[in-house]
Amino acid sequence: MKSSEVFQEDEQLMLSTYRRLPLVIERGEGSWVFDPEGKRYLDCVAGLAVNIMGYGYQPLAEAVKEGAGLLLHASNLYHTVPQLSLAKSLCELSGLSRVFFNNSGAEANEVALKAARFYGRRKYGSRYKFLAFHRSFHGRTLLTISVTGQEKFHQDLEPLPEGILFARLNDIQSVEKVIDKEVCAIIVEPVQGEGGVYPAEKGFLRDVRALCDERDILLIFDEVQCGMGRTGSFFAFQHYEVTPDLVTLAKGLGGGLPIGAVLFGEKPLSVSRKGDQGSTFGGNPLACRAAKVMVEAVSTPDILQGVRSKGEMLQEGFAALKNRYSSIITQVRGVGLMWGVQVPNRAADIVQGMLERGVLVNAANPDTVRILPPLTITQDELRHFLKVFSAQLEAIVV
Repeated sequence: MKSSEVFQEDEQLMLSTYRRLPLVIERGEGSWVFDPEGKRYLDCVAGLAVNIMGYGYQPLAEAVKEGAGLLLHASNLYHTVPQLSLAKSLCELSGLSRVFFNNSGAEANEVALKAARFYGRRKYGSRYKFLAFHRSFHGRTLLTISVTGQEKFHQDLEPLPEGILFARLNDIQSVEKVIDKEVCAIIVEPVQGEGGVYPAEKGFLRDVRALCDERDILLIFDEVQCGMGRTGSFFAFQHYEVTPDLVTLAKGLGGGLPIGAVLFGEKPLSVSRKGDQGSTFGGNPLACRAAKVMVEAVSTPDILQGVRSKGEMLQEGFAALKNRYSSIITQVRGVGLMWGVQVPNRAADIVQGMLERGVLVNAANPDTVRILPPLTITQDELRHFLKVFSAQLEAIVV
């Protein structure tokens, strides 16, 4: 189909919930995607941090092809080897004890929050509240939206579940001010993604860990977007040198197939019971085969070191652009291959302009352009991105 035909039929058939850009992606190769007319685009969004090994990654394609011919689904009434193999890899890499698989980041966070409430209720009887952070995003189920610290996601959904408290990221005093004896867990993104790419400070997360230890509160790290090598460590908590009690993964874990995971430490395991959690498709053998390939690829020293060095390159490039275009760029935030460039009220226009110039970026909000390229993007491709970004900023100045 031609792009124009897709646009027309989409308007007629699809629920109009997405603000789609005028682009049809037909195929991908490396860090590039192509539309039906053959135009190529450098993808610095990577399917929202999903296509972390780029497009056409052969080990992934081969694993999916082989898995589809062997076993698409079995349910969790039975055992499968791909599920067990993936669980073993994640436990070894994380140092945590057990894994629960589901299908998405929102589901993973929901499971982690439930596990924390089980801990609070079963151990203390009255603990049920969650403490989250302003600007956070944890998913679109009713509970995960409730712990999302952005009011725009709450509109027309009230009344939301009770017992949600909010503090400010990187402000331990704001945490101490609102926390009370009924809190069972603190949930935090080590790098807030949807809120505009705000990294936590190492000292802050250490203080939160110490506070949780002191009060026997569970600490949940939402690594749905910032995990899987995005920071230059396999898990973001390894970058911060702070170990949580529960870690959630999704997005890049399946490399394009839907899968989520929750890693459990000993505290939440101590109250876990059979039947607490469940998922028909969770740990699907095909998705687990794909995820095993992604885990093996991303955990290699070459990939992780590459993310760190390319992150330093981007940091230097953005600093130069901020200095040159200070009237447009007010702040640059990020780590590894996860960056937010603050351009007040200009993000959507920049995203559209970059699209027209053949580069894909994302507007996390009206003020922030978000950059989430594949971890395999080359330095030459990043130089191309920075050149195009500079040209787009120059066009605004003129």
